[in-house]
Amino acid sequence: MQYHALSLAKHGCRVSLVGYPGAQPMDAVVKNQRIHLHHVVPSAVSEKLPFTVRAVVKVLSLLWQLFMVLMVRTPRPHFLLVQNPPAIPSLLLARFAGTMQAASLIIDFHNFGYSLLALKLGDRHPLVRAHLAYEQIFGRLADDGFCVTEQMKTFLADSWRVRAAALHDRPASVFRPTPLPEQHSLFVRLKRDGVLDLLDDWWPKEDQGGSLTLFTQRSGSSGDCSRAKDRPRLVISSTSWTPDEDFGQLLDALPSLDLRLAKAGMRAVVAITGKGDLKEAFELRAAKMASELKAVRVLTLWLSFADYASLLGSADLGLSLHTSSSGLDLPMKVVDMFGAGLPVCAKGFPALPELVRHGDNGFIFDGSEELAESLAHALGAGVSSGR
Repeated sequence: MQYHALSLAKHGCRVSLVGYPGAQPMDAVVKNQRIHLHHVVPSAVSEKLPFTVRAVVKVLSLLWQLFMVLMVRTPRPHFLLVQNPPAIPSLLLARFAGTMQAASLIIDFHNFGYSLLALKLGDRHPLVRAHLAYEQIFGRLADDGFCVTEQMKTFLADSWRVRAAALHDRPASVFRPTPLPEQHSLFVRLKRDGVLDLLDDWWPKEDQGGSLTLFTQRSGSSGDCSRAKDRPRLVISSTSWTPDEDFGQLLDALPSLDLRLAKAGMRAVVAITGKGDLKEAFELRAAKMASELKAVRVLTLWLSFADYASLLGSADLGLSLHTSSSGLDLPMKVVDMFGAGLPVCAKGFPALPELVRHGDNGFIFDGSEELAESLAHALGAGVSSGR
């Protein structure tokens, strides 16, 4: 949605951008005088309460906050652009506000809320079926829409009778290969800040004043930067640590990958950025495995948007374990990885070939052994099975 806001502002629109607080928005958004930020804050509800009770309380709280933002605190709009999911209660409030203010409602279908809820409750749960009906109804009540894949466009038309144009995401200009001087400065700063402490046993002991990092080196005479000798390969992934991304599969693949890399005389660092509920469990399991891995190190990070873009542009390979709860969306992270000039290893699902072409711009895998083979092949240490 930040990209949409920037594009609209670039074309002369004044934009009210409504969302949850959390990660710092892009500098270009914060500094743009045509974009005004408005936050809605989900109510803190005790985890001891049943899921249904917690959900109702949160929805009612958001319902009131969105009403105040859309009807009172923001200027009267010409159109309302809503990203789906989340669908509840944003579609309801957006349709109401659009009707009351004679504004068009446009839905950006990135996925479906009911399919995400089904990961938690199961396909047959009454709340999942109600959510599905809710999304169908308000999808039909929208004035226009667009979606991220051709398969989603077909599904919306055939199953929901909703018209939506298929528009594939494109990477922002900030995602590009990072020049070596910027890479060097980034690694020096991240090491100084303690972000890379898990790499201490690999970090060069002869580092003097930041002239040498694990990945880059700077000449003392000319100041020129180059890749460090024996530089490990750098694999990057990002996640919100949600059930539709099984990073346990990565841990399952690491022993096999470790053997392949060690046999080839290579090393790799796998860096995963993001926050979420499943992060702690992953870190605990990764820590237990660490002593058994000789050629692989795993890091979990939380970076600013700018640092994430720079790190992505410094990497050798992108990794996506996004499986898509609906099978019809595409992972934006892969688009960003392509923008940074990286090949990508990506977990397969029905719509993915619209973005990743196996053996061309990346590798598509299913199980953990295929993941290990794909990573090894992409890093230059093995042969990937064909698809």
